[in-house]
Amino acid sequence: MNARKLAIEAINKIIEDKAYANLTVNYYLNKYHLSYNDRRLFTKLVYGTIENLIKIEYLLLSFIKKTTKSNLKYLLYMSVYQLDYTDIPAFAVVDEAVKIAKSEGRTAGAFVNAVLRNYIRSGKKDFTQLKPNEFLSIEYSHPLWLVDYLLQDYDYVTTEKILKENNSSRPLAVRVNTIKTSVEEVEAILEGDAIGYYRSPLVQSGLFITDDLHNHYLLEDGLVVFQDNSVQLVAEMMNPQAGAKIIDLCAGPGGKTAHLAALLRNTGMIYACDIYPHKIDLMNKQFLRLGIENVKTVLADATKIEQVFTEKDFDYVLADVPCSGLGVLSHKIDLKYRISLAAIEELINLQKEILNHTWYLVKSGGIYTYSTCTINPRENQKQIISFLARHPDAAVINERLILPFEYQTDGFYICIMEKRK
Repeated sequence: MNARKLAIEAINKIIEDKAYANLTVNYYLNKYHLSYNDRRLFTKLVYGTIENLIKIEYLLLSFIKKTTKSNLKYLLYMSVYQLDYTDIPAFAVVDEAVKIAKSEGRTAGAFVNAVLRNYIRSGKKDFTQLKPNEFLSIEYSHPLWLVDYLLQDYDYVTTEKILKENNSSRPLAVRVNTIKTSVEEVEAILEGDAIGYYRSPLVQSGLFITDDLHNHYLLEDGLVVFQDNSVQLVAEMMNPQAGAKIIDLCAGPGGKTAHLAALLRNTGMIYACDIYPHKIDLMNKQFLRLGIENVKTVLADATKIEQVFTEKDFDYVLADVPCSGLGVLSHKIDLKYRISLAAIEELINLQKEILNHTWYLVKSGGIYTYSTCTINPRENQKQIISFLARHPDAAVINERLILPFEYQTDGFYICIMEKRK
């Protein structure tokens, strides 16, 4: 099966049918038996084209019409991605594109050939006439409203760094599962297998892997788990004490719960709650694989948690709440096209509701942790300021915002609050 033809189909589904990019890519990789090189090419073409969609559309604006058939249009989008973002020779890009287009008819092949050759001859497009915010939107393929939204809270230079990092590739981030092994033992295995790595400067059990680790027994045996380094910081900042009673309110798929269990060395008790049954199943399987023995999964809605828990004596409460995800756009490449201002406002209200319904769970002198994978102050610092005004017995004792470009991690916000006696 031709990897480029499959890529066009996948791009069409993502754009026209609003299919999720990662699910679509996985669907095609599972359905068709492609060689290793074709799997890589297919994945790169789909993700690369979608990630840079706004810029590609702008670059082709004067070369194609709105009436151009979808298949040909997305073939051209994919071809421009290859010309501008990969080292594939131009003649090979054009030749492959024309071959694919000819399946639509001879005129289609001639049309694609003409467009791509005219595009190549035209040279680099001039962006100097664009306004600063328009330049950021097109250059880094983020919707203009989103660029303007970020510019309300960050200066131009910082915003550009965020957008640029969102489009950058990163090394694989993992956490060493210290229930089963140690960082030093994992490093020795990686060195013995000639797998490149380096330690995270942000967290204690985090590593960056610079080679392929998929299907390695370190993953299969639960010695390491995929987890972004900024996410790992949540459990480390909580710093739970042995024997603690903890509730993780929005736990699925269980990464932070598993990290807390490792820090507790399987002592105490952690209740891992989620509203979705399939996430409960995923967590149960993961905890078994990782050797975790001090976690109980609970099907529960965080906004109605009082229907399940009457206790008011938790030592630690973790609320990693639903959010806009503006800190994870580097690996959720189509989220920037899906999110909206209206959706963000709904999420802000949901976060407020979760905070109000779950504060009672933490005992006097206990710790409540609020975290998000967004860099939006309205969901982070301003949400906490509003909460503190409603709850005078709450006091912030630690707070941190990590921007995506600082450590090659997701953007993340963590706020540790104590319930004062």
